[in-house]
Parts: sequence; C-alpha cells; structure tokens
Amino acid sequence: MTELKKPVRRTTELLLDNRIQARDRDRIIVTLYPDLTIGFKQYKRRREYHLPLAVCYKLAILEHGKEERRRKALERKIKKGKF
Repeated sequence: MTELKKPVRRTTELLLDNRIQARDRDRIIVTLYPDLTIGFKQYKRRREYHLPLAVCYKLAILEHGKEERRRKALERKIKKGKF
C-alpha cells in the first residue's frame, strides 16, 4: 500500500434521516491524513471530527460482531418457529 504524504479527501452522501433526496448537509467530506487519522466534516461546515484509524478499525470490528450476533439470534428464532 502507498504511504500517504498529503491528505486525501473524498466527498460522499449520507442520508442520516428518512429523506428521499439528499441535502447539502447530508454530504460529508472524509479525509485520510498521513498521521494515521481520519477526519469527517459536513459539507460547507468548518468543524471536523478526527479519529485515529485504529479506533475506526476497532469500531468496524465491534459493529460486525453485533451484526453477526443479531443475524444468528434471528436465525435461531426462525428455526424455533418463534418469529
């Protein structure tokens, strides 16, 4: 993998509520920094939230585990006929 020498920014849309169309504030800018941090910023806003990449990785693993437990519990309910 290539080492980062300068920040890399990408823009994406996140629909955080039940809207059909995205608004300006639904767009976020994700920035990868060379010091192994990641930044999240709302479009047209100044405030940026930083997290170390290790924390993001750990959160992804924990969320994956929660999803697996949820899926297995649902499979057990269906198998027992309680769903």
